[in-house]
Amino acid sequence: MYIFPSQSLLADEFIVVKANIAQSCLTPAAAQEILNLTPSTDKNCIELQLGRTEEMRNILADAEPFPVSGYCDVTKELQLLKIENSVLLPSQALQLAALTHTVGLIIKFFNQVGRYPLLTQILNDCIFEPAIAGEIERVLDSFGVVRSSASTELMHIRRALQRQRAESDRAYQQVMARYKKNGWLTDSEESSRNGRRVLSIVAEQKRTINGVIHDISATGKTAFVEPDEVLHINNHIQQLEQDERLEIIRIMRQLTVFLRNYYSTLQQYAFILTQMDMHHAKALFALNYRAIKPEITSKPEINLVNASHPILLIQQKDVQKSVVPFSLHLNHDRRILIISGPNAGGKTVCMKAVGLLLIMAQSGIHITAKAGTSVGVFNKLLIDIGDSQSIEYELSTYSSRLKNMKVFFEQVDSKSLFLIDELGSGTDPQLGGALAEAMLEALNLNRSFGIVTTHYMNLKVLADKVQGFINGSMLFDKRNLKPLFQLQVGKPGSSYTFIVAERSGLPQQIINSARSKVPKTHMLLEKLLSKVEKDKIVIEEKLKTVLQKEKTLNTLIKQNDELIYKNENLKNSLQQHLRSHQENLDRKAEARIKKFALDLKQAKNKKTVIEKFLSEAGLKNKKKEKVVQRTIDPRIINGAVVKLYNGKVSGIVQSIDQENATVLFGNFTTKCKLTDLILDSK
Repeated sequence: MYIFPSQSLLADEFIVVKANIAQSCLTPAAAQEILNLTPSTDKNCIELQLGRTEEMRNILADAEPFPVSGYCDVTKELQLLKIENSVLLPSQALQLAALTHTVGLIIKFFNQVGRYPLLTQILNDCIFEPAIAGEIERVLDSFGVVRSSASTELMHIRRALQRQRAESDRAYQQVMARYKKNGWLTDSEESSRNGRRVLSIVAEQKRTINGVIHDISATGKTAFVEPDEVLHINNHIQQLEQDERLEIIRIMRQLTVFLRNYYSTLQQYAFILTQMDMHHAKALFALNYRAIKPEITSKPEINLVNASHPILLIQQKDVQKSVVPFSLHLNHDRRILIISGPNAGGKTVCMKAVGLLLIMAQSGIHITAKAGTSVGVFNKLLIDIGDSQSIEYELSTYSSRLKNMKVFFEQVDSKSLFLIDELGSGTDPQLGGALAEAMLEALNLNRSFGIVTTHYMNLKVLADKVQGFINGSMLFDKRNLKPLFQLQVGKPGSSYTFIVAERSGLPQQIINSARSKVPKTHMLLEKLLSKVEKDKIVIEEKLKTVLQKEKTLNTLIKQNDELIYKNENLKNSLQQHLRSHQENLDRKAEARIKKFALDLKQAKNKKTVIEKFLSEAGLKNKKKEKVVQRTIDPRIINGAVVKLYNGKVSGIVQSIDQENATVLFGNFTTKCKLTDLILDSK
């Protein structure tokens, strides 16, 4: 992305955001990668970086066992490996072992979870070489000491050293016992000088003792002597120590040659670690400030949902203050937003937030907004915020801003976003307002996107009469005389010049005098804007009530539809059950009759078969039930709740025709005799 000018307040704020993210990096290499981030114009690249950070965010949010320890910076080690005949220090080799071990854990993690495809892509073509860490650990222990088993020669040298040192200890003990008996030793007895083991002798006896005098104390009272009895042993030990050092150098040189063969692999490991560390830091930023991955659209647009300026969130997180969010939608038809409103009401902050969030998104950083946010890819960002007055170049504020506008007209196109603070200010208000209007009309012809803050009335009117523009305002609480820092899109705002002046303590006499000097038409327009703002607040409150009632109504309609659907299902299920039951009864009756006919045909005593059949059918010896004469209940009229005699289901009488009644049982309507109906006692 081309950004003009390269140095601006917006660029400084982006540096602050990157520095905040870099603090969470585990390695200097990843921190430098964060600090070097610049906005891209490649949609695929942007989506890839945002997607990888989103996957890392999910890993952290779900507390997945992703390895976040053992990260190390191996830049120096890799540079040393490139130099022929160079030798790594043991501590440097351990760094490479830690690098290999950590990458191995990362590869194992992604192989096990089988998710997060975008982060897994970083591991493409990566071949894990356990031999790297294995060889280093064979040579070095965890403290960076070369193991005696690293070579046969080193093992022999250290064993010889161990024997010689034990012999040296015995010899020194014998000499010290004799010197002590003679009173030649000082209180410190033993010391070391020039890498040699010496005895602390009283200075008067230094000529008495056969040996090498290595040093004399500052007071001259103590001589440090290496006795002749241990001289040859110490010489042997020193020679063995030198042999040990040379063998260690040889082993480390051999290990370095081995690791140099894996230089490209180690370089790839370092890249993997840096990328994982970088996305880990960006994911922590997203979690700390509730940033989200915006949708990247193919066409230029800005659709921010409850967005906040990230610098405000960073600054106010420690003091537990809330930041007022804003929402904004700019598209092909509404490309240029003109923000008006009182001073110190948040116009510039809101405009800078849009620019900064766009830079962050195109740099692969999650932005401080809510779900549903989407932004297009812009190729150019043109900024004119702050005072660019320069004594060195003899430029006034107005002149310097005109030079910026010249660049704007040279660079602006349909994929550009311009941000201009107080367009046309710095000169005669009437002339400056006219020039500002002309410049905005010219920028609009290029179909570019933009945000402009202003107090000029003609620019507020421009947004209502020219296609492509839209008004916006920062709300002001007239009752408490304070800005609300809330962006309202769709209407211009009053500057509240005199109200802000009253709030600042300016004498009322001066304010009244100023009011009398303002043309009546201007004051009427200011009052109209104020009235529109009040009316809008009332309308919004009523709209909330209407929307709530509409929501309740929709819920009831949905519940009613569900009830009807359930009743239809119940009706169909009941009918199907009745049909199935009847068919089952018919099959049983048919089978019983067939069996009776067969038994009757085969039986000799047909009377017995007939009696058995009648008995099973319940037709034999059945006592006649006493017929109860029922009368019509006069209380049964239209609308009465009734049920059938000995029935359980209640129904409502729909109509009565002589001795019959039409009754609605649930969803079924049936005709019944009035004598078969009784009132439902319930």
